[in-house]
Amino acid sequence: MPAGTTVRSCAGSTADVSVWCSTLFGLTGETTAEKIPLTTGWLTMTMTLRWTEDGWKLADFQQTDGPKPTDAGAKFGTAPQL
Repeated sequence: MPAGTTVRSCAGSTADVSVWCSTLFGLTGETTAEKIPLTTGWLTMTMTLRWTEDGWKLADFQQTDGPKPTDAGAKFGTAPQL
């Protein structure tokens, strides 16, 4: 889920933007063999966009971990607890 955006540069038909995102990952359920507790995470996607006659198109993409708020990685439990 996007939490914040930054336009790093914009010139002519090219823009570089960063999107800070939160994630939620886990695996649980009655028929699931492996249980992985729900865990939060944070990442930043950096994208280069190019304007075409059809609108903005993705030209390059990079993803890095963080930055992480102090509660990143908190365990929320399994399906029955939720």
